[in-house]
Amino acid sequence: MPSFLCGSLQKSYGNSFTLIFIFWFQLALSAQNKADQISNIMSTYHKYNMFDGAVLVAENGKIIFKDAYGLANREWDIPNTSDTKFMIGSVSKPITATLVLILVQKRLIDLDKTLDEYLVEFKEKPAAKVTIRQLLSHSSGMPNYDIIKDFFPKMSRQFFTREDYLKLYQDAPLAFTPGTKYLYSSWAYFTLGYIIEKVTGKSYAKAMKEEIFDKLGMKNSGSYYHTQIVPKRASGYDYGLGNFLSADFRDQSNTMGTGDLYSTVEDLFKFHNALANHSLLNMELTKEMFTPGIKPARYGFGWYNQNFRYTATDSVSANYHLGSTDGFISFMIRIPETNSMAVILCNSYPTDYFGIIKDLLKVLYNKPVILKEPIHKKMESLIGQFDAEKAVAEYKIMKMDTAHFYADWLQLYYLGENLVSFKRYDDARIIVENNVQEFPDKYLNTLSMANIYLNLNKREEAIKFYKKTLELNPDIEEAKNRLKELNGK
Repeated sequence: MPSFLCGSLQKSYGNSFTLIFIFWFQLALSAQNKADQISNIMSTYHKYNMFDGAVLVAENGKIIFKDAYGLANREWDIPNTSDTKFMIGSVSKPITATLVLILVQKRLIDLDKTLDEYLVEFKEKPAAKVTIRQLLSHSSGMPNYDIIKDFFPKMSRQFFTREDYLKLYQDAPLAFTPGTKYLYSSWAYFTLGYIIEKVTGKSYAKAMKEEIFDKLGMKNSGSYYHTQIVPKRASGYDYGLGNFLSADFRDQSNTMGTGDLYSTVEDLFKFHNALANHSLLNMELTKEMFTPGIKPARYGFGWYNQNFRYTATDSVSANYHLGSTDGFISFMIRIPETNSMAVILCNSYPTDYFGIIKDLLKVLYNKPVILKEPIHKKMESLIGQFDAEKAVAEYKIMKMDTAHFYADWLQLYYLGENLVSFKRYDDARIIVENNVQEFPDKYLNTLSMANIYLNLNKREEAIKFYKKTLELNPDIEEAKNRLKELNGK
């Protein structure tokens, strides 16, 4: 080779190497800058008593941030770590949906077969002709457990056999003709879990372990029951009125398929990757899983599949799910176009999970993040020190100081619900009356208001707000049922 050509090639390759090095250096620097921003965001949320748990953020298939905050166990002062195991609540549903689709691939389940073809318990019942597809997409019309008054303080604490738990809802009328509307139903996913057990001849826990967790190396994930000893599993806590409390007990026998799994942020990253690279599901079923369903939720098979708005003007096509169970909050979001994801697992309830995820996405998309102090946390302290009237009076002052404070309607809703859980109904009434005045278009506020008035034996006021709830959202079964009871029907 002529020497001039050799020199030219060396120069060319040298320039290319330099450009590649600069490119990767810039990527690494960008990832480090983003990691620093995320660290600051999560530390701030932790400082405001709004996050204790683990977080993982990945961009372009690579982890750019992973860390943990707060305590896994407050009695023993044990810190959370990135491999601490957390109950993930309804983030179990995407994993249950994946297991169902694996069994579809194996021809053990048919998406278009009906419930009565799999379970004799549903023969000649209202949901007999509901399909597996409709159960997966929350379009079955099967109600949710909140149609039962006092489900959480009573039934959720009890042990049920599979057959006995089905008896709670197998005779319940459907809310609508299957396949015509969306209605979130944890009972639908319990039913899917039961079908998994029937067609495999294995327990839901064993089928899940063999078909997903073992294959993906998700060694820190499993189906939980309270008699188990699970090393490095976090305890769940409720935070309210300036103090942490141990969360109430939930018997996981009634959350199979819908919210009984525990996991870690690292294991959920493995799950995300498996969906991205089709190592569990073929492309056809993956596409069906992530196809948007019925509006407004656009719920596919186990995921909300829609644009996720992270600023007033910016959104991204995403698959996501949130979860909550006693003392735990979780949120997992996938961004297929860049193979990015974020997951937070929290063992203190409640927290501003939407706010956290939005801030994480702002970092990924190079948008500014402005962290302000949450008004509802100030109000919690004021209620603890004084009363709800003092807290509302200060709210009206703080909401004007938009440079330093922000008001989130959902967190204010949770504040009212927290007071209800403490049976502080008069304080709850004052807070929620303010919530309704400030955010009149939110049906959760009007439903909360109705329930509080009912607890205070203010029948006419309760009826008024149950009706208002149905004006805002005609599909709220709890409001329909309470009105029937109050009207003696």
